[in-house]
This record gives sequence, C-alpha cells and structure tokens, in this order.
Amino acid sequence: MTLGSIDYMIRDVDYARLLNRLTKEKMIYSDLHEENGCLKITISFEHSFRFEKMCHLEGYKPCKTDIHGMLRFYKSLYTRPGLIFGTLLSALLMAYYSNVILTITVDTDDPAIYGKVMDVLDTDGVKPGAYLPDIDLVLEERSLKRQIDDISWVGISRTGSGIAIDVIENIRSDRGITVGMPCHLVACEDGIIEEIELIDGQLMKCLGSGVTKGEIVVSGKIVTDDRKHTEHEDISDSNTRYVRSIGKIRGTFTRTMVFEQPYDTEQKVMTGKKKKLHYLEILSAKIPLFCKNPDGYFEAEKEMRHFPEIGGFMIPVGVSEIRLNEYDIRSQVLEEDEALSRAEKSAFRYEQNFLDNYEIKGRKAESSKYSNGIRLTVTYELYGDLCRESDFFIPKYIIHESNTHKKENVQDSENY
Repeated sequence: MTLGSIDYMIRDVDYARLLNRLTKEKMIYSDLHEENGCLKITISFEHSFRFEKMCHLEGYKPCKTDIHGMLRFYKSLYTRPGLIFGTLLSALLMAYYSNVILTITVDTDDPAIYGKVMDVLDTDGVKPGAYLPDIDLVLEERSLKRQIDDISWVGISRTGSGIAIDVIENIRSDRGITVGMPCHLVACEDGIIEEIELIDGQLMKCLGSGVTKGEIVVSGKIVTDDRKHTEHEDISDSNTRYVRSIGKIRGTFTRTMVFEQPYDTEQKVMTGKKKKLHYLEILSAKIPLFCKNPDGYFEAEKEMRHFPEIGGFMIPVGVSEIRLNEYDIRSQVLEEDEALSRAEKSAFRYEQNFLDNYEIKGRKAESSKYSNGIRLTVTYELYGDLCRESDFFIPKYIIHESNTHKKENVQDSENY
C-alpha cells in the first residue's frame, strides 16, 4: 500500500543517463514524458527521497509540481492546524469522558432512600466527574449496605459513562391489631396507672396501682374457670385461650435525663467567600466545567439552571450553576453561663422531639460542674402510655393438644 505519489519536473537532463540510473536503482516510476524541453516523471512517495538524492548526485534539480493520493489529504491537514487541534481535542475528551462518571441512576421510588444513597456516594467520592477506574464498585456496594439500614441488597453496574445502582428495600411488616401473634402489654416505665382502655386481654393490675418496668399489666393468656356444684362434689373446668392484648394503659411516671456540654467545642463560622460551580447538562448527563473541586468547607446556597425554551418546551441542554458559601470550623472555649445555656437548649430539643406524645406535668432541672464542662440533670414528671407490646410464643405441645380437642369435637358433632 502506497501513501501516494509525487510529480517531478527536471530541466536540462540527459534522458538516457537518467533512465539507466533509474533502472540501476530499481525505482518505481510512471508517466515519464517530455514536455516543453523538460522531463516530467511521477515517483511513488516511498522512493521519492532516494530519487531526490540520486538527482542531486547527478547534478539535477528536481522540482515538485503536484502530489496525489493520501499525501494531498495530509497536506490539507497541515495547512489547517485548527482542524488537527480540534480532532486531537475531541479524541482526548472522548477518552477522558469514557472513563468519568457523568450520570448516576438509582433504581428506587423512595425519595428518602434515594437521598441516603446519594449522600453516601458523595461522601465516598463517587459523584459526577469522578474517575471510574479508580473506584472499586464492590467496596462501594458494601459501603452502601453497611451505612443504609433501609436496604437489604445493592448492586452497582457500569453503564457507559455512568453507573446504575439497583437496590432492594427492606420490607417492613406493619404491627397492628391484624397481627395474630399473641402478646402481653408490659410496663415500660415505673409509674401509677390512672387510665385503662382495654379491648382484649386479661387485666392483671387495677386502676390506681403501681407498676414496675417489665411487669405484665395485660396478659395475652386468658384462663377461665367454670365451676359446677353437684350433690357430692364441685367440678372445675378451666379453659385457656391466647389473644393479642389490645388497649391503652396510661399513667404518671418520672424520667431523668442528663445533658452535658463541654467547655471546649467547635463552631461553624461563615468566612464570607463565595464560589460558583458550573455544569454542562446534556439530557441526564452532568458534565463539570471546572478542573477540580474547591478546597475547604462549603454549603450550597442554591442551584440555578439556564435552559433555553422553544415554544414553551425546555431544551434538555444547558448550563447549571451551584453557588457555594465557604465556612470554617473553629475551636471555641465557652464560659460557664454559655455552656449552661447550650445544655438547656439540648434539653429543649429533647422535649420537642421525644416527649411530644407525653404531657409534661412537672420539670425539675439541676446543674453541676464536672472537669470539662457543665452537666444538666432534668427530672420530668410525665403522663402518657405506660405499656408496650411484648410478643410471646405458645409451646408446641399446647397447640397440638388444642388441635386434637378440636378434631374430637368435630367427630362428636358428626356422630350427632
């Protein structure tokens, strides 16, 4: 295969001498003819350097008049450096973006799970713009499974310039009165019963009595005794059945919580510096338009998307902008009053988040110092639910005996 050929023109040449030399050198040529007193010849590109050297040794000066084949294409590229640069740049970008994450797809309909998966990926450095060969997808699967309790299985596969994440969510069984498993209502606090709403179960404590934590208040095992009196003896017949205890047992109890606030703490301080990150969005791909992530701590202020619209329809190609505010984590030494104030705020947040289902009848707070800070001890007098459900299992021999009695009853009814 030849890359092309070159046309030469030589003036004042000895034709016989040149032909003998061409034959001796075994050069491949074509279209040898004379025109206007000049010799014109076509030499393949592979022999052109030898031909020019031979002519110089013979005292001739060959002039190139035209080129053919691929040489013409190469010459056009040489005269257009922008085309060469654009081709090389396109090849480099294709090679780079074929190994960079552009899209991340999570196969789930739960927005909460989607958010948790994206947070873990972002913490581990798996985000748009990350270099795919440096990421171990197996280790990332284990990281997602370890940090997210709402999923039972996760798989990550590479799809071109992106990754697809398949998750299987945990199936939670609803606990309610439709569940047939027998259970007790067991006291979860030490308190006094003030209100009883019982739907099913055997009440073991009466109104106004005190209970301790772990004590059975309503039993799921109901035993009934039927006594019959005859002339000679009393006959007792007991019957046992197992149910799911359903009801509300409310009362008053106390709970003590301790909140500690050390003097040495860290504070989030805004530096006032702002940065903007731009992305080129093409369909679902999000291509970063910056070389590296900014160093430091930043929080996103807002995201703006600039997509053109035609006829009321948005074109899925545009530029998005994320504005970041820089902050710094600085050490701070608190005074005693300020530390106590923060401990009280922690107690207030606890009351808002964990005691909203209870009525706070009383609150007693005592502060004390320890080696590194302030300790706030709060004793609450609360009114609310005293019991929680506690499942229990029926022994197999009891189930077997009950089934046997049922079968005997069925046979007796058939005899009748």
